[in-house]
Amino acid sequence: MTTQDIVIQWLIGRANSSDPWFYSYNLESEVPAYGRLAHGKTHTASTYSRVFRKIRENNILKKYGLMLEEVKHNNNEKVKGWKVVKDS
Repeated sequence: MTTQDIVIQWLIGRANSSDPWFYSYNLESEVPAYGRLAHGKTHTASTYSRVFRKIRENNILKKYGLMLEEVKHNNNEKVKGWKVVKDS
């Protein structure tokens, strides 16, 4: 399983949860733990962040019927956030 596959699976899990919102700090803390626990892969947070940027820039989630919407953080406008939604 590639780092891209791990990030996509994590995003699909977010889309199917009651909490589809996440911020850059969630990505940096949760995805490395998810990759290690669910898939036995160890990568740095920055590796997953680079892959996430590639997924966003190339609109890769579209083939999974998903898309990302940017959201604002309640307390800090400098923190980037997204919501994983079903593509219509």
